[in-house]
Amino acid sequence: MPKKNSSHPPHIEHKTGFLPALIWTSAALFYLYEYIVRVAPNVMFSELESAFQVDSASLSASLASYYYIYAPMQLIVGILFDRFGGKRLLVPATLIVAIGCIIPTLSTNTLWTLPLGRLLMGFGSAFGFVGVLYVASVWYPPQRIAFLSGLTTALGMLGAIMGATLLSRLVDTVGWESSWEIAGISGLALALLLMIVIPKPPAWEQRRREMYKKEEKKFFLKGLITVLKNPQTWIIGFIGGALFLPLSLFADLWGIQYIMNVSKVTKTEAATAISLLYFGWLIGSPLAGWFSDFVGRRKAPLFWSALASGILFSLMLFFHTIPFWLLCSLLFISGLLCSSEVVTFVAGFEANQKYLKGTAMAVVNMIITIVGGLCQPLVGYLLVFLTKNRIAETGLSTLNTATDYRLAMIILPVILFLGAFVCFFMKETFIKDYSHN
Repeated sequence: MPKKNSSHPPHIEHKTGFLPALIWTSAALFYLYEYIVRVAPNVMFSELESAFQVDSASLSASLASYYYIYAPMQLIVGILFDRFGGKRLLVPATLIVAIGCIIPTLSTNTLWTLPLGRLLMGFGSAFGFVGVLYVASVWYPPQRIAFLSGLTTALGMLGAIMGATLLSRLVDTVGWESSWEIAGISGLALALLLMIVIPKPPAWEQRRREMYKKEEKKFFLKGLITVLKNPQTWIIGFIGGALFLPLSLFADLWGIQYIMNVSKVTKTEAATAISLLYFGWLIGSPLAGWFSDFVGRRKAPLFWSALASGILFSLMLFFHTIPFWLLCSLLFISGLLCSSEVVTFVAGFEANQKYLKGTAMAVVNMIITIVGGLCQPLVGYLLVFLTKNRIAETGLSTLNTATDYRLAMIILPVILFLGAFVCFFMKETFIKDYSHN
């Protein structure tokens, strides 16, 4: 019997069948849940403005605290997953999100409860997407990760659709406070499910963690620094951020307000239109991952998706009399195109060393989140500026007009076109044989 050499990477034996599917599904439910929580303010924006008595700029800045903690946490979660694995982190993360849902309901006399609650939601949610992909990388072979990345994103989009439609009706029925309380109780139940379903890691994964611990003692944060110093990580992350902006900027926060003002429809109708953008992502995400693997390319799908999406959103912004049905159709097509964003996680994985998979995916996710986190309050400040400027010149209404929303949303196609341009600096990362990475 050959002698084992602990300096070599452990032999990996990925399982197939029901158990990996059950483990991945349970972890993916957390991503679905945290996405419902993430988009919830979009369907209760006016209610929150009224309850906390703040303007759109102050409210959007408070809600953006979700991203202010979510983004930097990505620097840590990858290292933590590489060090501790999935179950030890996903269960407490779910509990933290649940607590964050309840905190805004404690008091509306002061604004601090809202950013604090969103801060906790963002902190716990930071473990969501990377955690699901990490669990997938433990129980599935690397060749399946692109597809599972797309499928995971599809579940997130399903959560967003539920948030945009079902939650909108729930808010109208029981109010925003009871809606948050229901979300918190659901999170507690999900944490219990994760605790029961996710098993101990397989033997080879335990050996890999032991190797990581030994390296960690010698080179603390060396892996993180390696990933951050790789220019391709930042290029890929920015492209992902551009493609994700239709969700993080438009669908997650400002989309319903925009459609209500521009198309003159009800909140329920606007939420339905937004759900079509999510539905496009839901269908497109697994297809984008599969297509990228099938053609053996990462760069080209990202470029064409960013370029085409920029054109579509330009059409939506600059045609003032666009019919509502056409707006819905364009949002659906944009969702299909922008869903190629899921490829950036695999590209980030491939652009770095294989043993840094968790860290690489987390850093890419951080960059994507930073792009959205910066643009969300920027739109709010632009809307306030445009309104104050109009009042100073004409003395007319203090409410935002359709023109205000169109001008503020120019950020969206500009960033998408910039993302397409940055693709020229991205190297092709597709790896046909993972055993040589």
